[in-house]
Order: sequence, then C-alpha cells, then structure tokens
Amino acid sequence: MRIAKLLANYNQGSRREIEKLIKNKQIFLNKELVTTPVTFADINDEIIINNKKVIFLKEKKIFKFYKPKNIICSKKKQDNRKIIYEIISDKYKNFIFSGRLDFNSEGLILLTNSSFFSRGLELPENKFQRKYEIRVYGDFNLHRLKNLSKGVRINGKSYKPFKFKVTSKIKKNTNLEVVLTEGKKNEIRKIFKNINLQVNKLKRIAYGPFRLNKLLPGKLETATKMEIEKYENYIRSQKR
Repeated sequence: MRIAKLLANYNQGSRREIEKLIKNKQIFLNKELVTTPVTFADINDEIIINNKKVIFLKEKKIFKFYKPKNIICSKKKQDNRKIIYEIISDKYKNFIFSGRLDFNSEGLILLTNSSFFSRGLELPENKFQRKYEIRVYGDFNLHRLKNLSKGVRINGKSYKPFKFKVTSKIKKNTNLEVVLTEGKKNEIRKIFKNINLQVNKLKRIAYGPFRLNKLLPGKLETATKMEIEKYENYIRSQKR
C-alpha cells in the first residue's frame, strides 16, 4: 500500500498532509528518508514522522457529533466561516467525518479514525437510511409530495424514492420527517423547491443505526456499543 494511504488509514493525517510531510523530508521508512509518495509500506515497517515512531495498533473510535447550523463540514477553511474542526477538540483534528451536511443544516454526523468505517457508511450500495426533521414554508400539497416521493428527476438529476410523514402543520408552516436512502447534495431542499416549498429547518436525527437522541448542538459523544454492533452486522450481511 502506498505510504500516504497507509498513514491516512491510521489517523496520521490526510493523504495530502502526508504528501506534504514527505516533500518536507519529515518521514523515514526503515531508517531511510522517504522522497516520493510512490513509496510502498505496510504495518510491519518502521515509520518515523517528525522523530516519532508510528504505532499501528489502534482502537477503532466512532463518535456522534451534532453539527450546529452555520458551520461548514470541511477539513479546510474556505472563507471566514467556521468549519467543524474549529469547534471540536484538537485531538480529533485527524478524524474523518461522514454524513456531510450543508452550511444551513444541522444534526448528526459521524467522526471516526477508521477510513473503513467511513467508507462503509457512505457507499451508496449499502443504502443506509438518513432520517431528517424538516420544516417547510408555503402552500403544502400532499398529493404532489406523494408523487415526488416515488422518485423524481429535477434539472437532469434523478432522485430516488423517499419516505415522509407529516408531523404537524400551522398555517403555511409544515413539519415533516423525511427518510432518504442516498445523500445527494442539497437533495431535500431541491425536492421541496420543486413543489414551491422553502425548507426553513433541516435537522438529521439518524444515520443508519446511529441516533442523535438528546445530543446538543456542538457536542460530541461516543457511539453506543449497540449502534456499532448493528452497523457491523449490517455490513457483514451485505457482503454475503
């Protein structure tokens, strides 16, 4: 395995960060300076980064994080807006996030030191459900939404069928629960815009077996043993 991928898998930074360390002559493999990213290694090799030996025995860690509104899901700053890694502890700076939410949305995302976990959660073929609480404004038409929920094509892009339930309605504000099996960019907002409804609130409350429960905005907690077991059992069943 290429050394950058290996080290990224073991929470030593992103591949780009590892490649930068190589460029800056800060990585040694079996006492030899690594000069190119096209260098192969495995966990049996001795790798030194900034005079510190890499330990490959790692415990898989999975955390649930409540992303607040007006925070960007990104590793790098794009402008003066805050990113998620600025509002969590520095000890999680190399963790991978799964379940990107847009700037105006809030709710559950997952943080992990396991690229295998992250990949399994996000692979479309695994069809993990995402559940949201949303509020829309406008003239709500149940029949039109039922038709859209069977699958729809908007501006040349196809969106799969989804489930929904109306939970309350006050004048032109309608609250719903929506369940998706894919997570295309701004999918919910585009679907409801197609029937002239504006999404004023979008909060993810579940992603696969992981639940937001009573977690507060900006807070992080370890995923439960039962949630992780359900995830692993489902992944195993998909491979059969």
